[in-house]
Amino acid sequence: MVKVLDAGSVVRSFCVFLMAVVVVGTAIAVEGWCAKSLAIGGMMVLTGGLVTMQIRRAIRGLHHHSHKITQAAREAEKHYIDVLRRIVRLVEAGDRYTTGHSERVGVLAEKLARRVGLPKHERALMKLAGELHDIGMLAVPAKISAERCRIGVDEFRIITKHSEAGYEVLKPLTSLESILPATLYHHERMNGTGYPEGLIGDQIPLAARVLAVADSYDAMTHDRPHRPAMTTLTAMQELKRCTPAGYDPQVVDALAEILGLPALTEAVAASG
Repeated sequence: MVKVLDAGSVVRSFCVFLMAVVVVGTAIAVEGWCAKSLAIGGMMVLTGGLVTMQIRRAIRGLHHHSHKITQAAREAEKHYIDVLRRIVRLVEAGDRYTTGHSERVGVLAEKLARRVGLPKHERALMKLAGELHDIGMLAVPAKISAERCRIGVDEFRIITKHSEAGYEVLKPLTSLESILPATLYHHERMNGTGYPEGLIGDQIPLAARVLAVADSYDAMTHDRPHRPAMTTLTAMQELKRCTPAGYDPQVVDALAEILGLPALTEAVAASG
């Protein structure tokens, strides 16, 4: 058991030290520098040294205790994140159109992050960003989320709130701080027609632009209630068609390279 800062003992020791200073000062004032005052001075120095040692020991104990608290907080965050991931997988498993979606988005987002040169510490976190990017959909009524192909303006407005809801869920997690903008802005579009803030171009964080492409590509290449899955080639053609108005050309080109379709990128560029 680590002993933490004992304020009472430190104060008592410091008071003894001050008393020693007063005694020596009085002795010097009354008798001058005699053997007695020198002996008392030595006692004062010794006392001061002991007090310093005790304070340092107490501070070391406090630092160690603080480190243990930090470690416990990190472990709690890891547990919280794991619970959120499990919740997402469980919810998605209840709908054949979304099963595995977030996990696939996470894997692809990490690959894209590496390809476009995101900082090393953000790359692994992008996998988590992908896995948790739709956690805010839990705030959307099930009736609305189950009928996305037949929703009206009011229902769509409710759905657009899910990125902000997800951001609020993840915001307390300090370990995810650097990629929180990705989860908040992954529905923004380069021409400003996205949500929640209508950001334009480089106003959208690169991590969010990466997540937007990964999310859209996975949705396109899997069955949805209103259409069957697109082929890889068709999905890439659709992404290119929506670039640069919707998606970042750099990220779309990176996806083409990952999928082994650089010829598509060159062909579209030549035709443009």
